[in-house]
Amino acid sequence: MKDNKTTWVIVALICLAVGIFIGRKTVEEKVVVRYIRGDSISGTVSDFELVSETVPDAPVLPLRIDTVFKDSIVYIDVKVDTASIINDYIARREFTSVLFDTPQLGKLTIFETIQYNRPEEIRYDFIPIYTEKTIYRSPVWQPYTVASFNTFNQLSVGAGVFYKKTGVEFQYITDFNRRLKGYGIGFKYKF
Repeated sequence: MKDNKTTWVIVALICLAVGIFIGRKTVEEKVVVRYIRGDSISGTVSDFELVSETVPDAPVLPLRIDTVFKDSIVYIDVKVDTASIINDYIARREFTSVLFDTPQLGKLTIFETIQYNRPEEIRYDFIPIYTEKTIYRSPVWQPYTVASFNTFNQLSVGAGVFYKKTGVEFQYITDFNRRLKGYGIGFKYKF
């Protein structure tokens, strides 16, 4: 009978050692990616360098049509509308455009002001998006030990191993009232 107890203790210790070894070596990884909005970055560009200038051979100019009645004859006179050209030249125009707006990069908006046929300033507003990657590692095999005492004056010690959420447990039980010793095996499930 003593040989049998020693065998069970050796089996329990081997199971514990194997459970610890496997538990430390095998893990599951869960990757969670979050996109976090950063602080807005704004600025102004006002110093421009002319790269090229082209004058077309046949420009399209705004025309003004004048109708003149003289001696019951209708004369139609087409002239270049100089006032319209000057108004177009001195007009201050502001443009805005969104260069990109993606959940991975962010949003870049450009504001441009043009007057006297030249860019006066270009403003930009960039809201970056930062990627935060979190890797959760949880062991696939989790060894554990257990000790308990109950109102029947019994003491039990044991060890077991969880595979993901299901576990197996081996216990050595001592009953102090009846002076008995025994073994138990249990199955566990984590919710």
